[in-house]
Amino acid sequence: MADQCTEIRHSFPSKMLLKHRRPISLLVVLLLAAGCIYFTAGYISYGFRAIRYTNMVMQTPKPVVIHHNPRGKNESIACVVENSVGGSCDGLGFASMVLQTIDDITTCLARGFVPTVIWADCDYCGPPGNGQNYWTWYFEGRNEDIVQEAKTRVCMGPHRIPYTTPSVYLTQPEARGELVDFRFVDMKNKVTEYFQPITAETRALVNYVISGYLKPSARMTNMVDSFYQSYHMADSINIGVHVRLKEGHAREMKLYHQTPPKLQEFLQVVERLTNDIAAKHPGREIRIFLASDLDEVIKEFKSKFGKDRVLHIGAFRGETLEDHWQRKDTGQLLGDQVFSDILLMSKCDHLVHDESNVASVTYYFNPNLQSHYVSGNAADFRRLNAQPRFDPEELFRQAVARETRNMVLPDWKDSWVRFNAWFRVLGEFWFFEKGLYMGDLTCFYKNIKWSKCRNEFLRSKFVSNSHMKELTGL
Repeated sequence: MADQCTEIRHSFPSKMLLKHRRPISLLVVLLLAAGCIYFTAGYISYGFRAIRYTNMVMQTPKPVVIHHNPRGKNESIACVVENSVGGSCDGLGFASMVLQTIDDITTCLARGFVPTVIWADCDYCGPPGNGQNYWTWYFEGRNEDIVQEAKTRVCMGPHRIPYTTPSVYLTQPEARGELVDFRFVDMKNKVTEYFQPITAETRALVNYVISGYLKPSARMTNMVDSFYQSYHMADSINIGVHVRLKEGHAREMKLYHQTPPKLQEFLQVVERLTNDIAAKHPGREIRIFLASDLDEVIKEFKSKFGKDRVLHIGAFRGETLEDHWQRKDTGQLLGDQVFSDILLMSKCDHLVHDESNVASVTYYFNPNLQSHYVSGNAADFRRLNAQPRFDPEELFRQAVARETRNMVLPDWKDSWVRFNAWFRVLGEFWFFEKGLYMGDLTCFYKNIKWSKCRNEFLRSKFVSNSHMKELTGL
C-alpha cells in the first residue's frame, strides 16, 4: 500500500502536466512574448532617450542650465563648474580633470560670470554625496558663497561631446578639441584632422587663469615645500622628468598618429641636458626630479645618473597603480601624488617630457619652465619655448571676443555634428559598446544628483543660445 501511494505521488504531476500541456505551452509562449515585447519596448525607449539626451547636451556651447534663486541677493551670475558630474566614471586622470576645469573657468569668465568649482565625485575624491567639495582638497576655494547668494546661477556640467563648438582656447579654425586635447606636437601638416598644438599664447592665458583660480591648498603647498627643502632643490639646478611608458599610454599616442618614445630616448635627452648645464654652470648641483608610472624607470634613472641625484616621491606605480582603481579609499592619495609630482616638476628649471596631460599642467603652472619635448623637432621647441605675442590681459580680451562670436554665430556644421553624435550613440547602444558618447551620457545622468542645478538637469532644462546671449548681455 505504501509503495502504491508513493507511485501515485510521483506520477500525479506528470499526468497533470501531460493533460494540460497545450494551455501550459500557450501560457509559456505568451509570457515569453510579453517579456520580449517589454524588453524591446524598453530598449527602444531607452534608445530614443539617448538620442534626446544627446541632442540636449549639444544644444549649447557647453551643457549649461539656469537656476533661479528667489532668495538670492547677489546680482552677479554664479557660474558653477561641475565637470566631475560627467567626467569621472571611467578613470579620467587628475590632470585631465584639471584641464577641463580650467577650460570651464575660462568660459565662465569670458561670459562675464563669477566662477566657482565643485568636485563632488571622481576617482581621486572621497565618498560621493557627503557634501564635501573635493576641489578644496587640492586647491583653495573661490567664490563658494555665491552659489547660495546669487539670484541666478548657471551650472557647467560635464565637458561637451566633442566637438560641437570651439573651446575658448581654440584659435585655429581648422583644428579641433578642448584644452584637455591640445598636444605638444603640431600635427597640422601630418593628418587631416588634428588637435590644436599648444602655443605660447595658450600657455600664457592658461597661466593667467591658474594664477587667479588654481592656487594650491595650504595642505598641498606644505607637502610640496617640505620635499623641496628636504632635498635641497632650492640650491640646485633642477630637471623635472615625466615618463609614461605603460601600454595604455602607448595605445593612446598611436591613436593620435604619434609614436611613443622609448626609455632610452628620455635618458639621452636628460644626459645631454645635464652635460650642457654642467658646462654652463660648473660647480652647481644638478638634481633630477622624476615622475613615472613604472618602478623600472626609476631604477634605470638611478643607475644612470646616481641615487643621490635622482629624486622622486613615494607613489603608486606599475601593478599597484592598477590596483588603486579597485579601492575607492586610495583615490585621494593618488590625487595627492599626481598633484605633488606636478607642483614639484613646475618648480624645476627644465622639463623633459612627452605627450601627457600631467606634463601639460606642469608646463602651464610655470610660464618660465623650459620644455624639452622628447618627440619634438626644432619647430616644436621654438613654439613651446617662445614668448607670447600678447600680454595675458589682451589674450583674455581675445578669448572673450571668440566666445561671443561662437554664441552669436553657430557653426553651420552643427547639424551634421549632431547627426553624427546621434549615429555614434545609437551604434554604441545597439551593439552594447561603451564608447565615448554613450559613456559620457551614462556618466552624466548617473551623477547629476550631485549637481547644484540637479532639478534643471533632470528635466533636461538646458539653456538655449538666446537665453545665453541674454545672460551675457548680447
